[in-house]
Amino acid sequence: MPLAPGTGTGRIQYLDVARSYAMAMVFYGHFIERLMMLDEPAAATLYKFIYAFHMLLFFVLSGFIARERDLSSGAWQYFQYRFLSRLLPFIFFTVVFMGLAALFPGDFFDLKLPSIQGYIGGLVMTGLGIPLFCVPSWFLLLLFSVEMIHYLFFRLGIRDAGASRTDLKILIAIPAFYLCGYYLNLYGDFLNLAKHRMYNFLFVHEAVIMYAFYLAGYYLRRRHFLIGEGSAKFLAPGAMIAFLIVWFTFRLNQGPFNFNYYNAVVIMMSSHGHLFWFPATALAGSLGVFLLGKLTAGWKTIAWMGRNTLILMCLNGVFYHFINPPISQWVLALYAGRPVMIFLSGLVMTVVSMALCVPFIYLLNRYVPQLVGKPKIRGPWLPALVRT
Repeated sequence: MPLAPGTGTGRIQYLDVARSYAMAMVFYGHFIERLMMLDEPAAATLYKFIYAFHMLLFFVLSGFIARERDLSSGAWQYFQYRFLSRLLPFIFFTVVFMGLAALFPGDFFDLKLPSIQGYIGGLVMTGLGIPLFCVPSWFLLLLFSVEMIHYLFFRLGIRDAGASRTDLKILIAIPAFYLCGYYLNLYGDFLNLAKHRMYNFLFVHEAVIMYAFYLAGYYLRRRHFLIGEGSAKFLAPGAMIAFLIVWFTFRLNQGPFNFNYYNAVVIMMSSHGHLFWFPATALAGSLGVFLLGKLTAGWKTIAWMGRNTLILMCLNGVFYHFINPPISQWVLALYAGRPVMIFLSGLVMTVVSMALCVPFIYLLNRYVPQLVGKPKIRGPWLPALVRT
């Protein structure tokens, strides 16, 4: 398969910055979610705004940074690396949070922890695709499945195509995967907690529709989107317009939602909403973050955070389970009914939470990089798990 120009292995810093912003939205959204669960209306609006696009953004970004040369690997080599860089971190952080649950009081929904019954129930739910010990880690399961589809699609459908034919096939595949995944999840009812239905192995059902967004990011990379110099005169107003589109369209997505408890876009629950407004809003928000990342590409500290997205995603579980619940009650007691303060409290909590993660990111990268998504690195405690 020929490589498209500009698809080398070097990092593109604006993408790392954009990934950092995407992670900030995860921290923000999970804190705001707690306020929404306490019946704060301003928080509900902010939650639905963020969730309308932020998880879709991760798949567009993941597709953008996917390396074409990986698709030339043998099936076992490709699977092995994805297992070690996606599923092994999922297992590692699950074990870590099982230990934390024995030491600190937290909110693990209906699990009674620490207790044998609670741990057994949590492991059963985790095996069924609902990782109750570290809820944010669900993304790793879905990303693994999306990447498996990516490998199969290219090996079986585009292996010997030239550059122009590959682009055409990608453009045809994006709406095809989207429509198949949309109706599969709308009528398949694979994950329905109210009905105790959990046919959710590695989120394969959701991976079909998410692959459409992953493939959109992959196509943008092939077209060198925002690679090279960019004018702030275009980037700043472009980002503003994109976010305004999200603001004026996210309310238009009135369903049908699979997760009726929130009536919002919740990718973990395969709850997407309207056939058109769901992708339109998600792609507008993704474009806004891409443009914002390009505009602020020189912010090296933010880029460093973005290079550690996987670790941050799982460390967010500390706040999701242990810290956000009591802090949200305190914030609501002070600022209930004051939308501006609710908005600002979420920003402050996000900045503080991510800053607190920095030393743990350093320690994990220093001592066990092999267990947190970097199996090619040799560490002081473990050897490299994959030969370079």
